[in-house]
Amino acid sequence: MRQDDGAGAQRFPVAPGPEGRITAAMIARPDGPALEWIEAEPLGQPSGAPLLFVHGAFGGAWIWQEIFLPHLARRGRRAAAFSLRGHGRSHGGRRLLREASLADYLDDLRAAIGRCGEPPVLIGHSLGGFLAQRLIGQVRLRGLVLLASLPPDGLALVSARIALTDPGFWLESLAGTILPGREPAMALSWHWLFSEGLPLERARRYAARMTAESPVALVEAHWPVPPLSASLLGLPALVVGGARDRMIWPATTWRTALYHGAAHRTVPDIAHFLQLDFGAEAVARLVLDWLEERGL
Repeated sequence: MRQDDGAGAQRFPVAPGPEGRITAAMIARPDGPALEWIEAEPLGQPSGAPLLFVHGAFGGAWIWQEIFLPHLARRGRRAAAFSLRGHGRSHGGRRLLREASLADYLDDLRAAIGRCGEPPVLIGHSLGGFLAQRLIGQVRLRGLVLLASLPPDGLALVSARIALTDPGFWLESLAGTILPGREPAMALSWHWLFSEGLPLERARRYAARMTAESPVALVEAHWPVPPLSASLLGLPALVVGGARDRMIWPATTWRTALYHGAAHRTVPDIAHFLQLDFGAEAVARLVLDWLEERGL
């Protein structure tokens, strides 16, 4: 990652620990709201390409800071996560968030990629994986990792399947998006987000930190706009899913992997939030092992 802050970046260093140095910053932009940026660097010489993490709906950079970023720093990797506008500590607020489009989120992602200083490996979760796929061929990347990602065609088939097979989850997700004052901590009950292996108090704490989501962006995610296949550009890609994911079934992650000519892994006993659930460190190790096998 860049060593200089550049214009408009306010950095808030965190004391180094055994996992390395973790720094939080607000990155100001002339053409958009300031974005929260959390960066992890190892104490020694870093190895490999920088890793950039993109959160999904209702999330923020914090979901990567909990487990993934410290683990990556311990393994000698440079990694950063950012929050899309209106999420985490990024600027935007509730009003701007409710009007945010996929194009707005893609602008935020482009700004974060530019912050890396060199082509990163892009790692996207859920809606963040959908955004990452939309930029294939538009920005320079070293690799692509999709964790419980929406498929290339977006939410249309996924949403229809959830409505038919899990109507309670579908209705609560809809209510958490469109009803004022109804937070995902209420709408998306913890037992839909995490596996039974995660302690209840941790699941509730994570669910309480989740934010609202843009109904505009979620509606747009239902419109099929197939991205370029990673295989057409020779872009190394990995797709990972959770065996207990009630949102993105293994059949869906397999379909995404086939579309991109990507490697595929299904992690047992884990649900949609692979980076927070019980066994998240094993997922981080799986991703890093795949990157190292390919020299990334």
